[in-house]
Amino acid sequence: MSVKYLPEAVLIEILSKLPVKTLLLCKSVCKSWLNIISSSYFVQTHLHRATIASRNNPTLLAIHNPAGDLAFAMSTLELVMHQPQWYSKVVVDGNGKVDCLNVPHIFAYCRVVGSYNGIICLSNRFGNVVYLWNPWISKCRKIPIPGDLLMIKSPIKIGFGYDSISDDYKVLRIVFTKKNDIVPVVRLYSANADLWREFRAPILNNWKFVSHLQTKVVVNGVLYFDGGDELISFDLHRELLGLVPFPSCIYKKRSYVLDFEGSVAVVFESIGDGLGTDLWTLSDVSGQLYWTKKFSVDPDADSESKICLSCYLGAGKFYGSKSINGMYLHNILYDCEKKETKFYGVREENIYATPLKFVESLVSLDGFEQVE
Repeated sequence: MSVKYLPEAVLIEILSKLPVKTLLLCKSVCKSWLNIISSSYFVQTHLHRATIASRNNPTLLAIHNPAGDLAFAMSTLELVMHQPQWYSKVVVDGNGKVDCLNVPHIFAYCRVVGSYNGIICLSNRFGNVVYLWNPWISKCRKIPIPGDLLMIKSPIKIGFGYDSISDDYKVLRIVFTKKNDIVPVVRLYSANADLWREFRAPILNNWKFVSHLQTKVVVNGVLYFDGGDELISFDLHRELLGLVPFPSCIYKKRSYVLDFEGSVAVVFESIGDGLGTDLWTLSDVSGQLYWTKKFSVDPDADSESKICLSCYLGAGKFYGSKSINGMYLHNILYDCEKKETKFYGVREENIYATPLKFVESLVSLDGFEQVE
């Protein structure tokens, strides 16, 4: 049977298995293929398949900042679990040459805030320049910033997530607008409405801002920030802020805020009778939040060396780094089931941000424009 006469359902099943780059070329085959690939149903079908595939074979995003260059380059990196090394899966020709995906110059000085459904949120240090960008379809939207925010040069907390109930991408910004402010200003951007809403957050009264703690994660529609001695939570649908204290028996964090098998997790060093390094998860039972110790993270035989876990990859494996004489110099893979730590190279100085999980997608938002 000719491809021309394949039932549409069969054609969708075949096309949805292809990578985004190939699908963009397939749009030029014929009008019917263009209509299928452009449909919201196909975009969601392809996204769903890519998300499931990434659970066992995660794709990670790392930002490289070449020295002396205002622009930076992005490579999509795939982790080889059985042979710890990185390689690019963007374009590899017959000679093994890697062609990285270049980041447009307009994103110079930007940092990655987060990624969801293939949409990457980028921001400058002060959160007064923000973009939503899908690099695989080369489209982005510059988020409009209210005039009173443009001049604020205070440290911020900024997070990005997806509200699946409203099918809306949202950016949260927490900032002290004045030097002696007691209560920070919270502003929330909705991609659907294309506007910011502002509200005060009394729950954050006298909150001690720790500017270097910018790690965050979205789990079950809730955005969690590392707030130093506690988690700051924000329900993306109900638009409510909360504070979650850490367990009282802990001494020091040994991980970023993680998404571990659908639960918020943090690795802590304990004090007292339960001395050790353990991964704890946060559970919600009938509206009550509590921490549960899940398993021990085996310490290295060398007591002078410590590991810090920064991303959970799935299948019991974590990406992280190991310290030597107090400096985190070595990239590692930690397998919590085998209790094994594998090294795969010295950390590159030009890695601008910790790798985060990323899904290739065709998702496009209203207001997206082509960017090169």
